[in-house]
Amino acid sequence: MPTDTRDKILQAAFTVLSRQGYENASIKEIAEEAGVAQGLVHYYFKSKQQLVVAVLFSVCEKMDVYAGDGEAGALAAFENFKALLRTRGDVHTLYIQLIGVGLHDHEVGAGVRENISFERGRVEQLARQVLAEREADPTPARGIAGAVWGGVLGIMVQKMVDPEFDADAAVDALAAMALSAVYTSNSVA
Repeated sequence: MPTDTRDKILQAAFTVLSRQGYENASIKEIAEEAGVAQGLVHYYFKSKQQLVVAVLFSVCEKMDVYAGDGEAGALAAFENFKALLRTRGDVHTLYIQLIGVGLHDHEVGAGVRENISFERGRVEQLARQVLAEREADPTPARGIAGAVWGGVLGIMVQKMVDPEFDADAAVDALAAMALSAVYTSNSVA
């Protein structure tokens, strides 16, 4: 089977999930949206949960904010995140919803945990690079990554529930705090 059929199903699933939410979306509706037989959806994805986790990873892959290494890469990632907050609220809303689903559904939860671990690992890698550029101890990189990823999720939630929330200012503050956390003790005034 061509991979474009799988991609078509993933895009249809994203559309249906974004429009109707996890609980109200069905494989039948996703198949109709994709213009394929329901059995074909089941050929690629053995369960609704597997399909949802695949959508999660597919969306995150396409929404990659990482554009470089070290401090310049970190700053670019924060800027890219701000742009995505302005343009792809549907992605962030679905992502947060799937985290909630994952709290009650073991299979979705495992996929969400894997995705968060992967994304947090990418932030940790950037933190390690910044620490190396500054010839600083890399030990805090994991903690910095956890705090940054928690901040990212919190900013997404606030942007979803409060249209007046200044997400750009929050991302700028998070970037400043994250980068100040990786200054060597000699460089902090």
